[in-house]
Amino acid sequence: MDLASILIQLIGGVAGGKGITQIFKKLSSGPILDIILGLVGGFGGAQLAGLIPGLDAGGMDLGGILTSLLGGGIGGGALTAIGGLITQAIKN
Repeated sequence: MDLASILIQLIGGVAGGKGITQIFKKLSSGPILDIILGLVGGFGGAQLAGLIPGLDAGGMDLGGILTSLLGGGIGGGALTAIGGLITQAIKN
């Protein structure tokens, strides 16, 4: 895995996290924590997507880029939403 694919995963994660907090405003844990959760979720989500047979999250061809971007976006959005749910539960 090279640096470019990791950056694509991280960008996808932040975009997914930002998207989920724009749709569901109450899931935001604050801008800095949302970014951190998006980054971590983006990396993890793309790594998990790469485990699916036929998907390569580390390549720099079109399939690899899309897998990194979509896997990162889904992972970043999911982890940001989970973090937001935990933050809301702590506040109440």
